[in-house]
Amino acid sequence: MAGKLDKKNEFTKPVEIHHDFIAGDQINITQVMNSPSFQPPANLEKQRKNYLSHLQASYRALDFKGIPQLETFSRELHLEDVYVPLLARPERPDEGETWSRQRLAGRNLNHEDLPAEMLAGLKNEAVLPVKVEETMAKYKRVVILGDPGSGKSTLLKYLALRLAVEANAPLPIIVPLNAYAAAVEKGPDCNLQRFLPDFFAARSHEMENLGPLFEIALEKGQAVVLLDGLDEVQTANRRLLIERVEYFASWAAAKGNHVAVTSRIVGYSESPLNGKNWMLYTLLDFDRQAIETFAGRWCLAFEKSTLGDTSEAAASAERERRGLLEALGANPGVGQLASNPLLLTILALIKRQGVSLPNRRVELYELYLKTLITSWSKARSLDKRPVGPEMDYLQTIAVLGPMALMLREDNPTAGLIVEERLIEWLTDFYIGEDYGLTGDEAAKRARLFLESVHRYSNLLVERGPGRYGFLHLTFEEMLAARGLVQKGQLNLENALVDIRRHVADPGWRETLLLAVGIWGVIREQPLAAAEVVRAMLKMDCEGEAVCQNILLAGACLEDVGESGIGRKAASEVQTALLAACRNRSLPPTVQRDAGFCLGRTGWVPPDLDDMVLIKAGEFLYGRNKEKRKIEQDFEVAKYPVTNRQYRLFIEAGGYENKAFWSEEGWAWCNGMYDSKAKEAFMKDRLANRPKEKRNEPFYWHDVKWNNPLAPVVGVCWFEAEAYCNWLSQKNHKTYRLPSEMEWERAAGGTDGRTYPWGEEEDKSRLNCAEFWCGEDVSKEINNWLGSTSFNHAGSTIVIQYINGTTPEGVYDLGGNIWEWMGSWFDKGQTNRVLRGGSWYSDRRLARCAFRDWLNPGSFDNVIGFRLFSPRSAAQTPKGGRL
Repeated sequence: MAGKLDKKNEFTKPVEIHHDFIAGDQINITQVMNSPSFQPPANLEKQRKNYLSHLQASYRALDFKGIPQLETFSRELHLEDVYVPLLARPERPDEGETWSRQRLAGRNLNHEDLPAEMLAGLKNEAVLPVKVEETMAKYKRVVILGDPGSGKSTLLKYLALRLAVEANAPLPIIVPLNAYAAAVEKGPDCNLQRFLPDFFAARSHEMENLGPLFEIALEKGQAVVLLDGLDEVQTANRRLLIERVEYFASWAAAKGNHVAVTSRIVGYSESPLNGKNWMLYTLLDFDRQAIETFAGRWCLAFEKSTLGDTSEAAASAERERRGLLEALGANPGVGQLASNPLLLTILALIKRQGVSLPNRRVELYELYLKTLITSWSKARSLDKRPVGPEMDYLQTIAVLGPMALMLREDNPTAGLIVEERLIEWLTDFYIGEDYGLTGDEAAKRARLFLESVHRYSNLLVERGPGRYGFLHLTFEEMLAARGLVQKGQLNLENALVDIRRHVADPGWRETLLLAVGIWGVIREQPLAAAEVVRAMLKMDCEGEAVCQNILLAGACLEDVGESGIGRKAASEVQTALLAACRNRSLPPTVQRDAGFCLGRTGWVPPDLDDMVLIKAGEFLYGRNKEKRKIEQDFEVAKYPVTNRQYRLFIEAGGYENKAFWSEEGWAWCNGMYDSKAKEAFMKDRLANRPKEKRNEPFYWHDVKWNNPLAPVVGVCWFEAEAYCNWLSQKNHKTYRLPSEMEWERAAGGTDGRTYPWGEEEDKSRLNCAEFWCGEDVSKEINNWLGSTSFNHAGSTIVIQYINGTTPEGVYDLGGNIWEWMGSWFDKGQTNRVLRGGSWYSDRRLARCAFRDWLNPGSFDNVIGFRLFSPRSAAQTPKGGRL
């Protein structure tokens, strides 16, 4: 058995693209770009220093302008401290906007769900991404395309900043193209080369005479010209501007300079640069590694801005990093949005300001929408010039909500609508009673609205000629939820009709959930939200959709909290979830999901910390029913230690306080223990959990294992011991891991019961392999591994198996998780005993007399522990040591 336990969860390291730019010190951009250094004449050296100082002052800190509610943010976070390098994919010049961007929309689709022109773009998915900085070493002229918030402008700022501080660097020249477009409108003869120094002269008196400096750098081929926002130029002179940029770039590249131009994906193909002269790259989303890197750098920079470069700041940053990643992992919608650098930055700011995420994420999505609709056009360019007409948020939402609801109904899978159908729908909308326009006026208004939303807010993007969809599935769902709420504004029943129709449809789950959030949180109408949730609890869901209405109601409570639907409705939802998780007629996954949802709503059993008295005396022990005697009354925890309880140990600094750890346990914490490992498996296992990852349970951020009411797993014996020592000091009461005799007395009683509840082998009484697959697997356990039911299996909340308790009321002494014992298994004291069986084991291994073992340094998702306390409850010695 021990061998099977060891092998089932071998750690497989994913293939990663390493972001080595940020692994240590800042990379030297000059070396990466292979550019010559700029050496000005002595009479221009002062101007060069002033100019570079100006760039450093302008771009050293992050700029939060254009993000509602965060524009008054007072902290200064340095760009270099938080910047994560961007990856891009090379494009063929003739592809334009037709490559597959469903990944950006948050959808996972089969090929048959995509239009033909998108399928053609999929052929290029095999092209390996590259680091943007490295592309400029190969090509003199580069176009960088990206969606809103993908980091285009930040990339140019970072490049300019690095070149401004590096020794022997080329001269960076960074300007926004919309400012040049404004100059061209005033004087069509204005060429780009002359405009470059004029732009800086207008910004500062110290920059009034940069012409000679720029001219020498460009003539010598010692400049890097960064032109931001080609898409922001939406004047009648767009074609003229393109010609001017082409002419300048051709001349500059011939001299040996580098030229980079940024643009949104949307709109670039309308007036592109000459594809024969430019290399085209499209920025990719942040991958998981980049998100984790950002989280670490962001949290450290934030804490340093307050606490300085101290150990206190580092410790606080690590806690914040874990919390941010946990918030991202707790909800797929939030996690998907985090792949966009702007949206991830907003999320990190909100999280750090005390907002609990991912709960009440409707507020987060509302902020995102406001940013894209009302503020992004003002903030996206380097010089903060508004791009496009001002858009009223509520009026725009009033149109986009019903539009998104229509799109959800018509094409929920691909989320696409052809332009003709979209214009037709918008025209009808403006003819309707809200606006009452004539046909021609409505059609004109429809096209104007489409252009504004498509071009300036970028909420609607074009995926292939004449096909539109929302920038991200989450925005489509949020806006559809808005449309649903609008539909029920005068009569809630109008919205409930749609909710009943879609309550069991996974594709509508997020829309319905967010609608409750809009009622309860955004509109502050908890009574309306409560009425919707109560209606959900009464809806009929049968067959494969059984109980989905209760799970949806639970998700609503989980998301908006008690304040969003009211205390009474919250209690009704929690009661329904508790009943569902204990209803053995429901599918195992539904029972588990109901329990997990209950745990995430914040419900806590009133007896979670209770200890149960076990009387001293004789009892029957082991398979052979030997008589043994317990000399002293003791107490055993009613439940295994849960993630909710273990979190207090982490937050109290338990992993940093040596006083709670044995000498060998502290060595495990710091990696010194690893040299004692003899078995190859154990060596590999420990290597996959290096010392920097021994500050929390191994599966702490995995939603399958970290539910608040589920038993903590992924802890080795030493972590369990340290928890007991910490709690002993905290509660002034002695706690430790039970011995084998004590555990079996608690589980099997005085008469040596076969199972904690009695003699019957009943898979409905415990979380074991048979509970998940429905049949006996004791002889063919290996056949179960890798099956569908095995992939669904896992731990469950500790109060789920109410019919599997001991007569004294102790839960989960059989099944769910193996429990660490204080006893050694062997005389050589190399392995500790495990008792109780687990979700991974067949039910016979959950017999009270069954024993297993593992090295105390092992950790797995089948192993946790339970508290034991002597009845005398002696005071704990000072320092927490037992």
